[in-house]
Amino acid sequence: MKRASQALVAYPGSEDEAPAGAPERKKKKLPSLASSLIVPVPLDDPALHQGRVRATPHVEGQYAAYVYIPLVVHPGTALYSLVDEVLDVTKEMVPAAHAIGEIVSYSRHSGGLVVNSSRRARELHLSLTRLIYLRAHQREEFKQAIKLIASRQTPFQASFATFSELTNDERTRAFLSLEVGAGHNELRDLLSALSPTLQSLRQRDFYSQPRFHVSIAWALLGPDTSVNGDADTTRHPLAYEGVIAVEGTSDDDLTSDGSIGESNKEFQSECFPRIPHFPSELIPTLNQRFGARVSSAHIGGFGADTIVVKIGKDIFSWPFQGSLVNP
Repeated sequence: MKRASQALVAYPGSEDEAPAGAPERKKKKLPSLASSLIVPVPLDDPALHQGRVRATPHVEGQYAAYVYIPLVVHPGTALYSLVDEVLDVTKEMVPAAHAIGEIVSYSRHSGGLVVNSSRRARELHLSLTRLIYLRAHQREEFKQAIKLIASRQTPFQASFATFSELTNDERTRAFLSLEVGAGHNELRDLLSALSPTLQSLRQRDFYSQPRFHVSIAWALLGPDTSVNGDADTTRHPLAYEGVIAVEGTSDDDLTSDGSIGESNKEFQSECFPRIPHFPSELIPTLNQRFGARVSSAHIGGFGADTIVVKIGKDIFSWPFQGSLVNP
């Protein structure tokens, strides 16, 4: 049986949509989005962060993170007094230097609880990772991995050995640091424990020849300078001792190629002085005057019993719970 052929249906073309001479239709304007639905774009202003500049552009949904062992230095302790003395000498020799260490209020309640007080403590960080970047769905996985490491790690004693000068990878800042001597092997074990997680997240490991340390002061470096010491990304412009802050340049001060505008460069040079490097005599002077004290177990010794991860603005910590006695 033959199927009856059907004529094709003709649709009008664009030339048939409106007759010639007809008035032009006005396009409807879409309503603007409510302000509550608009996500604000972070503005980077070096003036708000002592001249420091963002090295990695802001990406929505990406979180800066790093892992460290906290060292809270309490007023009245020998180490607190030593750090204060060292900072005084450093400021005399390097007026552009800034002290590091978030100041936190503390006092011990009769029941052992920590409550707010007028007395202040300095919190320093002993970094175990470079600054890394996590997507939102990776945060929980990373936290659980650090928690597992803490459950297996035994608390240990460490101590400082010497003063040194280090820089970040971008060579934008120099840091005055206290390097760790005793405890180095245990810290290397922690790096080994962290490595599989970092690799699974496609993040770089810490340095192959790490120099474990806490930094106590920093200074801005001028362009095209080189200083003594190893590069250290844990002292990235987004990661400070005791605090992680958003840094960078203001959108209004960026040129078309993303560099800092000339007017902003002049402003920064006036308000935030830069140095080519620390004076060559700084580290020898500090080691001569304070080296014996900082390397003594009584003053430079400290217990490592907690691991912390900071993701964005959120901080998570877990105590070391491993045992020296195998079950």
